[in-house]
Amino acid sequence: MYQYILPSVADGIGTVILNDPPKRNALGQAMASELQQVLADWRFDHKVRTIILRGAEGYFCAGGDITSMKRRADRYAQGLPGETPAKANMDNFNRLILAIRQLEKPVISWIEGACAGGGMSLAMACDFSIADENTKMSFAFVGVGLAPDMGSSLFLTRRVGPARATDLFMTGRRFTGREAEQMNIITRAVPAGELEETVMKQAAQLAAGPALSYREIKASVNRILYPELSSCMDIEADYADRLTHTADHAEAVNAFLEKRKPVFQGR
Repeated sequence: MYQYILPSVADGIGTVILNDPPKRNALGQAMASELQQVLADWRFDHKVRTIILRGAEGYFCAGGDITSMKRRADRYAQGLPGETPAKANMDNFNRLILAIRQLEKPVISWIEGACAGGGMSLAMACDFSIADENTKMSFAFVGVGLAPDMGSSLFLTRRVGPARATDLFMTGRRFTGREAEQMNIITRAVPAGELEETVMKQAAQLAAGPALSYREIKASVNRILYPELSSCMDIEADYADRLTHTADHAEAVNAFLEKRKPVFQGR
């Protein structure tokens, strides 16, 4: 039924594995749609009381699908429209973020290996984010000539403040899971050998807890901290649409694939 995710349910815990290891579980359109479908299926399923998102083969999510970016950039360079408009693509990703936030159940992101760009957005949309302390993380949007999307502008600024958020967005610098914990980006970081036990213990506690209380807590957080999430993501999507048409974006994508530094020209 699913090509890019592996869902399962046991002991009140629904687990979804992002499953595209050759791309380090990069978030593509099909994967985003499949995630929305399984979350919709579990929304009113009383056998699922809490949910874990994790990645296959030791990586959480490397961010956007660079091969899709390459195809779109090449079409734009030839004066052709994209296979689907960038704005439509972003709308699909944004629906996934809203599905997580509007789900009346706790969601935990289990982060290891690497987590970048849209992967960070996905992790921050969850109610709990638990990482291997050595996970390599970055808001790598500038590395491909893009800007933060999928609610990152709001999620990160709420967590770390505008000064540090601007630093992380504009430099795209890497940091570890432990540093992410210290900056308040994630809930906690633990040694790799303790990650599974920590996540499963948290999930079991939530699955056995007061579901109605969790529902109201999540609704309160959404109303107080993220009332403008939809409008924020609309703004981000507009910027993404503009940037995907630029020569700088095409150059950044090509440089990434060719393993060289990009030469930006401001056009």
